[in-house]
Amino acid sequence: MVSVVIGTHNRAESLRGTLESLSGMSVPRELEWELIVVDNNSSDNTRAVVEEFAQTSPFEVRYFFETRQGLSHARNTGVARAAGEIIAFTDDDVTMAPEWLRELVRAFGKFDCAGVGGKSIPAWGGLTRPKWLALPGPYYLGTGPLLDFNQGPEAKLIQTPPFGLNMAFRKSVFAKYGLFRADICRAGAGGLLGADTEFGQRLIRAGEKIAYAPKAIVYHPVPKERLTRSYFLTHQYRLGRGYVRTLELASGLVRWFGVPRTYFRSLLESSWRWLVAFRSAEKFYHKAQVWLHLGRIAESWKLRGEARGDSIAAPASITSGNARAFEATLLAVIEECVAASGHGSIADAADRQEPPERSRD
Repeated sequence: MVSVVIGTHNRAESLRGTLESLSGMSVPRELEWELIVVDNNSSDNTRAVVEEFAQTSPFEVRYFFETRQGLSHARNTGVARAAGEIIAFTDDDVTMAPEWLRELVRAFGKFDCAGVGGKSIPAWGGLTRPKWLALPGPYYLGTGPLLDFNQGPEAKLIQTPPFGLNMAFRKSVFAKYGLFRADICRAGAGGLLGADTEFGQRLIRAGEKIAYAPKAIVYHPVPKERLTRSYFLTHQYRLGRGYVRTLELASGLVRWFGVPRTYFRSLLESSWRWLVAFRSAEKFYHKAQVWLHLGRIAESWKLRGEARGDSIAAPASITSGNARAFEATLLAVIEECVAASGHGSIADAADRQEPPERSRD
């Protein structure tokens, strides 16, 4: 028995498309499965869409309402309600390849593993990739914001946690290792990211096997509003905040104001690379890394305050006006550091490279 869990919030129309895609899957007769839709406090017609679909669905559809806001809460409710020995998770705005569920289940048998991740492919829908977004390679940023998960053409064991829109686990691992963490829970525009990644890391650190099923494919649409620099920067910042809560940092680290010193070093290194890079995609990649490190610093500071009983809120994002103010301050600081090192100025350092025309991203 397999349970497929979808957590959804105010996406009734996109959910309708996902349900139709599920009904078009090619599932072996001997594979028994159910669909669990967890309505995460929606105010639209989500329930009506699910109930209408359930009337003619060839498989069992169960609907639950979860009032606690956040995807981790929705997924945990799905785990609690699931009847299957295997629980597969996907999102409310994807479409599946016909063999999606079959290939996920097949990987469990082939590798005798605790979890399986499938391939997720961005569906561009006629949109054009902006020049500042690199193709897959050393400066590619689409893995997270565009939910591009591709570990190659072969089925294999992996050390990379799968993405939440296309992952499955044995139900027994939740009893053994716990549920998805609600403190790393995407709830609103300012929420932290990475609860799915943290859960996968938890299993890998415990020595459990995670497999990759390249033929278990889901297609995730690329909304036009995500193809902006501000969206990518905000995503990186939120991801950085989430990283701090997922990592198990070694004891004895040197900290400045409760923040590991290495975070400041990484911030300065990425800032320098951002300032002297010429190619548009490379330059924006390093800028996004700056926002990632800022998220780590902000969340570390917040956790220090919590440990001391202080009420400190990390900014939900760094955008617009405060982003420009930060950039201006950072430029001044780096300029002083370069001058103090005896290398002249930022402009002098840039001139020592071989420049094509400089991008102003």
